[in-house]
Amino acid sequence: MEGKVLKLGRKIIIKKVKLTEIEAEKIDIIPSELLLTINLNNISISTISCSPFNLIELTVGFLINNGYIDNYSDINLLKICDHENNGVVEQNKFSRKVEVFTTVKSDKNVILQNQKYISSACGSIDDFVLGKKLQKIKSNVRVNSEVILKLNIETLKHQKHKKAHGGLHSAALFNKDGDVLVLMEDIGRHNCIDKIAGHILIKRLSVNDKIIFTTGRLSLDIIYKISKMLIPIIVTNSSITYSAAIMARKLNLTAIGYARGGRFNIYSCPRRVT
Repeated sequence: MEGKVLKLGRKIIIKKVKLTEIEAEKIDIIPSELLLTINLNNISISTISCSPFNLIELTVGFLINNGYIDNYSDINLLKICDHENNGVVEQNKFSRKVEVFTTVKSDKNVILQNQKYISSACGSIDDFVLGKKLQKIKSNVRVNSEVILKLNIETLKHQKHKKAHGGLHSAALFNKDGDVLVLMEDIGRHNCIDKIAGHILIKRLSVNDKIIFTTGRLSLDIIYKISKMLIPIIVTNSSITYSAAIMARKLNLTAIGYARGGRFNIYSCPRRVT
């Protein structure tokens, strides 16, 4: 169903310029982008710029990670549909709507009235979740440094859409032995994390001994999402912000950056890496 919403990559005519060659018209394949509006109990809470696949996982992960609902079991119905305008269904290949029906706590109702747009470049921590006390991660898992060093390569091996047309971030869920359990791709690095969260919740996976590898920068909002998921180790081949590193330390989360080319930096809770 989701694959029919929009092609994952779309052809476009471009003018290619090289210093050593004459300008030429060529066909390039670039990533597709979809605007996904999430309606929670008939209230529009957000429109997310995303890649047009794994939309169910994205929705579930977004709702949990941003504090709109507390458990996957709270969801009674989730369906992806076309937009309607005055009762008329609008066929728009660049946008879709997902309807979610569940129980929302009364203290969140005011927040839900203010719809937010989240671009592919920016994540979000909604206002009401900032006041919540986050649970510290208690996992005692130990992971060999050789496993950490191979995560970047293993992630690259399992990417499908990026190989076809580029322009995508990815996040992969690994076990402590470095085996890939699932990989998600998206134009937004935050969407990749939410898709992983949705997959974990839908499949009811244990997270106590799991690792997430992401190609995106570890910012404060990414650390928040990972802590909500109770994943003990987050690894990136990119950088980490100071605020994110400090938050990871407070939450007992092992945060690792620049994991590529035979090296990595551990910014918090190094005891989990042997």
